[in-house]
Amino acid sequence: MRNRVTPITVWLFATLFAVYELFIANGFYGVSLQLQQHDLNLSVNAIGSLAAISSLVYALCQLPAGIMVSKFSIRIILTLSTILVSIGMLIYSHANDVEQLILARVVIAIGSAFAFVSIAVLIGRWLDKDKFSLFFGLTQSMGNISVVSANMFLPQIINFLHGWKHTSLVLAIVGFILAIAIGLIVKSSPASKSDSMQQTANRASILELFKQLAANKQFWLVTAYAGLLLGTLFNFGANWLIGFQGNYDSHSLAHSALVNSVMFLGVAVGNPVIGALSIKLQTRKKILLIGALASLILLSILILGPKLDANTALILYFLFGLSCSSAILSYSVIMEVLVPPLQGIGVGVCNTVVYLSGALLSTAIASIIRGEGASLHNVLTVDKIAFSLFCVAVAIGFALSSVIKESFRK
Repeated sequence: MRNRVTPITVWLFATLFAVYELFIANGFYGVSLQLQQHDLNLSVNAIGSLAAISSLVYALCQLPAGIMVSKFSIRIILTLSTILVSIGMLIYSHANDVEQLILARVVIAIGSAFAFVSIAVLIGRWLDKDKFSLFFGLTQSMGNISVVSANMFLPQIINFLHGWKHTSLVLAIVGFILAIAIGLIVKSSPASKSDSMQQTANRASILELFKQLAANKQFWLVTAYAGLLLGTLFNFGANWLIGFQGNYDSHSLAHSALVNSVMFLGVAVGNPVIGALSIKLQTRKKILLIGALASLILLSILILGPKLDANTALILYFLFGLSCSSAILSYSVIMEVLVPPLQGIGVGVCNTVVYLSGALLSTAIASIIRGEGASLHNVLTVDKIAFSLFCVAVAIGFALSSVIKESFRK
């Protein structure tokens, strides 16, 4: 009997891989780190190396991932990527020193790098173009929910399974099962498009594809916009917000972590809502513009404004995450302004820019904190001076949104 799949089925099983790898990379890593530090006697430098190396490998793999997704079978790529992440977790389950942990993270980072590039291209191939923002937003939202779930339930799961190594083994087995399902169910493209798309991709050399990409002004504008907004959002949340909030209101670490979670909850809610709103209003540009402006106003109040009470701050951080999630439409614009052979490469380049923007912002902020900290004794004042750079980045993103052309095709 001929195997028939629907577009929703293809999207769902591809998305399950993103949910799985984010559960590990953004959930399991953090929850199990203290246990690994205790069991394997890890130093602070070792912990820093784990984070830095996995992030660097992930960022460096984005461009090759985009090229491979554009040229080869996404079904095979996603299957092998899921297997790689599973092998990484298998290595984790037998790790006895930091070198083995680093090897595990490198393997996982290589596999994870193909997730969102592949999903973006699959949505573009299988679903109507005007639905891209909704389904890619749903993918992002489900990924964020998986991270929240990991933070909530993994401590109990690790305790029930008698340690992080046994939990790693179970997650590896789950990954191998998922790889089989993806290999059987996910198809690279509808049969009607398969041959012509493959011939087009094969005819064009990588150099020709990059020349076409380099000439597309709208692509670079929206990519810069995504880098500035998402680079700010992810970098602020991952590296600085918890410490800043502790200095800001002197509440407990648990409260500061709650603030961070609420901000990313706003992102999780915003991703599909923004996508659906864009379809309803039939516009990308206006939402990019309004989202950047709202993000700038909210972030300026939170960083530079007067001290807020705890509940007001929680609401504003949620709204900031919600408004900043408008940058998810950058990927919709990329899919609309690029021809199919360029779309995978375009998403890969955009992801690289997002990660590099975050790294550059983080480096600049760290330098400001070191410099101002030598002359100012008020830690909160130093933080506000340094984090005003985030406001500058979002302001530039807002300026760019005014020259991005409407790409919604009615």
